[in-house]
Amino acid sequence: MAESYPSLPELGVGITHSALIEPALEQWPDLFDVIEFEPQTSWIETRDGAEPYRASDLVLDHIIKLPGQKLVHSIGVPVGGTVRPQPAQLALLRRTIAKFDAPWVSEHLNFNRTQEFSTGFFLPPRQTLQGVETATTSIRDLQAALPVPIAVETGVNYLRPRPDEMPDGAFVATVTERANCGILLDLHNLFTNSVNGRQSVEEFITQLPLERVWEIHLAGGFEMEGFWLDAHSGAIPDTLLSIAREIVPTLPNLKAIVFELFPSFVPGFGFDGIRTEMEKLHDLWELRSGAPPDKVRIHRAWESGAKIEECASPAIWERALGSLVIGRKPDDEVARELATDPGVAVINHLACEFRASMIVSMLRLTSRLLMLALGPDTFRAMLEEFWSKTPPQLFASSEAEAFAAYLDALDLKVPQLTKILEFERAVMATLMDDSPRVVAFDFDPLPLFRGLAEGRLKEKAGRLGRFEIEVTGDGLLNAPNLGLGPLQQAVPHH
Repeated sequence: MAESYPSLPELGVGITHSALIEPALEQWPDLFDVIEFEPQTSWIETRDGAEPYRASDLVLDHIIKLPGQKLVHSIGVPVGGTVRPQPAQLALLRRTIAKFDAPWVSEHLNFNRTQEFSTGFFLPPRQTLQGVETATTSIRDLQAALPVPIAVETGVNYLRPRPDEMPDGAFVATVTERANCGILLDLHNLFTNSVNGRQSVEEFITQLPLERVWEIHLAGGFEMEGFWLDAHSGAIPDTLLSIAREIVPTLPNLKAIVFELFPSFVPGFGFDGIRTEMEKLHDLWELRSGAPPDKVRIHRAWESGAKIEECASPAIWERALGSLVIGRKPDDEVARELATDPGVAVINHLACEFRASMIVSMLRLTSRLLMLALGPDTFRAMLEEFWSKTPPQLFASSEAEAFAAYLDALDLKVPQLTKILEFERAVMATLMDDSPRVVAFDFDPLPLFRGLAEGRLKEKAGRLGRFEIEVTGDGLLNAPNLGLGPLQQAVPHH
């Protein structure tokens, strides 16, 4: 791989971007050589045939000004399944790569859509020879559509090991060698798989073509109901850090090491915690090896002792696993067998939590009002009923609009819910089409907005009269009568 892409630069260490980590970037800019951006988090699904997705130039221009080189970590066109990406997504991805001057792009060796529906969550691919061919074709198609090399991320898998699949490391090795692409070695994913009873990190690494590893991801997690979760929740476990120290010197083409932290965990983890983890990554970076590939141990090729009978094609696998994860009852032999795997329940729980985060990110005021007026348990029950009736959407804006339609049908008698929901739908609609909108109130909404922001429900509406808020495409809410200044717009979050 070094011969195929000799010009990939050494970037150093960095972090995945979220708005909440930016104060750390400002305070310690020298700690961040790289900012890795997930472009789909700033995309809006417009449902317009001519322009089905929109990307915010304001967001991209802001990211460019942050410290360090920018890397693109795609989360919208995974390469482990049978569904091909839409041309409109590829066009936005190319534009982001060009604006950032990113030297490579990474994507997940998973699937998140079937031929019939979205799963709303990354799921493990079919690890068979047919699965290898499926993934190889998908990677080659994506590579042909993008102007820079591709690295595929090693995924997390909560399912039990299966007798009809290739070992995890062998599957990644075979796919990447046939597709001639790079590897984003997510060590916390491998650690998670190992703790949960899949292949050990050591065995995985021995099966991997180490010269193809361009990038490493590290993160923290926690235990839930007997499973270790790839939660991106905080500090890198000491055991994983020790493993990383052993692996980094064996990677002759390592170009970047990136720390992952989900935004929801930033307040609790704190900026000092981020600084400490970045210092650990800098120490790891110093261990990288300059040895040529032929001086590094060569990966052990996987040889099947017996021909594996492939009982399910990739498409059948995707439909069976995807159906279970979105809450459907098993309706074929493969799904019934998968339903006995306790990992399916874990994935279903995580997928539901992700759907909830998308709704709350786009309908913050509505969600807060419902929780305060009806109670968190009732709000959770409403979400679960919604999930049982509505398949997942790939983008937060579409997921939130579907939930808003569900609320319309419920016709809840919650004071001010109709106006709050109208306002937040206007914000989403303006993000989709860039057309200004005016939302009229017959009461002063500012006290209600402030109360919801502070986590309290104001018992009485503000003073009566006509009040208007203009929602504009630049993310500003213009309300002279209310004295509102710029408010940060909600964007979909992964």
